Amino acid sequence: MKMTAKTLRSLLVAAALFVLAVGSCAHGLGDNAIAFRVECNVPDATIWVDDVLVGKVTDWKSDKPIRAGFHRIEVRHPNYYSFFQEVELPGGSNVVVNAKLRELIE
Repeated sequence: MKMTAKTLRSLLVAAALFVLAVGSCAHGLGDNAIAFRVECNVPDATIWVDDVLVGKVTDWKSDKPIRAGFHRIEVRHPNYYSFFQEVELPGGSNVVVNAKLRELIE
């Protein structure tokens, strides 16, 4: 079976989400996890947590659990300047990252 680039990309995104979920040890929102959501003006931008691709903005419109602590959040799109934010988050909190991307100037 020949795998297309789109299928391979989907598999990689799914694998990254799985690694993030398993690595965070977040089964619910106990003291060790936060509810995390990203809002962005570019829906097909990608989200990176601690330099790991975790999906597109559309995948993170609802709360997702990640482990509490220090994280580097980055939102990227090839036609826009990247957004990044470094945050220290206590366990059990709810966090919304508002990423406003600006179009690249050529």
